[in-house]
Amino acid sequence: MNSNLETMTKSELKAYLLQYRDDLEAFRYLMDKINSEPDQDFHSPDEASNLSEFLSDRNYGKSVT
Repeated sequence: MNSNLETMTKSELKAYLLQYRDDLEAFRYLMDKINSEPDQDFHSPDEASNLSEFLSDRNYGKSVT
């Protein structure tokens, strides 16, 4: 177990994984951090076609044209 991975933030783990894409341990740490966050919304690929409508419904910024 790499203690440096345990102390990395989610952003640091993402940057690390861009450099070391085959590091499964780092990937697992990142997934654990993401899965532990509250109020996660996951969407299927089918829902991607409705992304602009989804964002406008949730008032996430300017409407996408």
